[in-house]
Amino acid sequence: MLSDEAKRKAMAQARTLGISFADFVRQAIAEKLPQPGRGMDRLKRRRKDPLFRLLDRLPAVSSATAADVATRHDDYLYGEKPQRPDR
Repeated sequence: MLSDEAKRKAMAQARTLGISFADFVRQAIAEKLPQPGRGMDRLKRRRKDPLFRLLDRLPAVSSATAADVATRHDDYLYGEKPQRPDR
């Protein structure tokens, strides 16, 4: 069920577009549903993106071993730093 505020905004937008509230709702739902073939477009765009091409080359890290990604992100991206001997 829509909240009163959401329904009011949707009805106002439908009036602005010159369509019924029901048509507005149908169009909004249709926009959110997956469209055949659109997933492949997203995958193709990802393969062309230089950042994702770099990420795809990195070794896979399981979630169990990557619990410290926030603190060790450089190690995961560039490899672990050599340990320095204590002075």
